[in-house]
Amino acid sequence: MSALPATDPRLRCCVVVPAHEEEELVGACLTALAGQVDLGPGELEMLLVLDDCTDRTTERALAAAAVSAVPLHLLESAERGVGAARRAGMDAAGDRLLSLGRPGGLIACTDADSVVAPDWVAAQLVAAERGAKAIGGRIELGAADREALGPAVMADRSHRARRRHSSLLASTTPAGSTFEHWQFSGASMAVTAETYRRVGGIAPDPALEDEAFEHALHSAGIAIERSLAVRVTTSARLEGRAPAGLAHDLALAVRRRRG
Repeated sequence: MSALPATDPRLRCCVVVPAHEEEELVGACLTALAGQVDLGPGELEMLLVLDDCTDRTTERALAAAAVSAVPLHLLESAERGVGAARRAGMDAAGDRLLSLGRPGGLIACTDADSVVAPDWVAAQLVAAERGAKAIGGRIELGAADREALGPAVMADRSHRARRRHSSLLASTTPAGSTFEHWQFSGASMAVTAETYRRVGGIAPDPALEDEAFEHALHSAGIAIERSLAVRVTTSARLEGRAPAGLAHDLALAVRRRRG
């Protein structure tokens, strides 16, 4: 891939999307990002980090970008795995924002199989303007996916979610943390450029790099705002692109119910 172009001086948020063999879903992901509301020209850009893609992910991404006013830049991850890809993108995003003297600019992440709400970026910028340093969005499954999984699997998922939320509410966390929900995941997480630099970046782990990043934020005393105003819909596939994560958890839930 060629070097990234010069950074638009109006940039306020850089969205990082790691992608491995996502030709079927990447178009919808990027189209949703390109359709963000309440943003001015130049305030948003997308970084798609290609993780050893051998399918038509690149072509589908470029097709989506061709009809978008939001710039899309392609990066090639030097190492295999979602953690390495996410780190490459977040490192680049942080450098671009800091080069503008914008430490409060947002590095936001989603996944190539996810579709963000139209106000996903705007809601996070509002939170950052209030002082949020790290933001976790609410991630849901689409209606068709929920129906396909069935009520028993969804009930199991809801039960586990309630337990995790209760555990967070009862835990000792950095002052200022908010818990409107329990999630801080690669499908919807954001930090300011200054915060990202402070914690030393995200670890290039092959899976669960988002959980490790959450622990790094907590260790640094950085509060996470888990906001219901920040919303994403993600896929419910049972064969994921990483050895752990949502797809792995859903597959386990299905196996438990089939018993």
